Amino acid sequence: MKDIERERLLIRQYLLGELDEHEQEQLEQRVITNPDYKEQVLIAEEELLEEFVNGTLSPRELESFTRMYSSSPAQRRKVKIAQALNRYASAHKPVVQPMAHRSWARSLIELFSVKSRFHQLSLAAFILVLAIGGSVLVYYLISRGWRADYYALVQLNQSTSEILQPNSSVVSVSLPPLLFRGTGEPTTVTTTKQIQTVQLRLPDPANGTYSFRAVLKDREETEVFTLEDLRARQIDQQWVLVLQIPARMLKPQNYQLEISEKRADGTYEAPSTYAVNVRETP
Repeated sequence: MKDIERERLLIRQYLLGELDEHEQEQLEQRVITNPDYKEQVLIAEEELLEEFVNGTLSPRELESFTRMYSSSPAQRRKVKIAQALNRYASAHKPVVQPMAHRSWARSLIELFSVKSRFHQLSLAAFILVLAIGGSVLVYYLISRGWRADYYALVQLNQSTSEILQPNSSVVSVSLPPLLFRGTGEPTTVTTTKQIQTVQLRLPDPANGTYSFRAVLKDREETEVFTLEDLRARQIDQQWVLVLQIPARMLKPQNYQLEISEKRADGTYEAPSTYAVNVRETP
């Protein structure tokens, strides 16, 4: 156990830039030659980023973290993604509903019919542990899936991300130009089980002058995601704002896409809305 803890501390010090040059070279060589060790470093980095966004780093670690993760665009992007994931997870905490079934109720009645109070308490504790453990497991699996989806969403919409070309796994739909947003009929997006990415293209008459925020809401007006500081890019001599969304984030239903222009002071204009209907075919 001491060796494991020592190794974890070494990796953490490496991520915080606290190792000397020789130790750093040794660790990086292990990362290059040992895939399992590389996975340990990636997990430790994810934990470190989570501690940063949750505000649980010590003052010394925070100082080291700030120095290391502001040293390059790639490091700053990791922090930005972690912050976005944290906001997304906070806004979409799943509610685990208890499962009710008649046979379960009957079984519980039989269990608690035992006369011994000790047995009753033991059974109650056992059931409670099962319920809590099951809820935690479900929450972990759901939140991990959401985090993966949102991470993919952020990666697809970086300013340097590749604009995917329509094919059997990418469906692309054009929306009215941003100048005329909020008008016209709802736009229908038809997906299949083979579609992995839904791409929405909005021509920008301002030729990329402004940046935008995109908020997607479902039919219950619950936020699906928010992306900020989006900019139009030039495609075939035309400026287009391109949103690329993992298809697994979209269910067959009606959505509202809100586009807000960013003001000079960093705030956003009142949003204008596009109606987007997602339909799935076999």
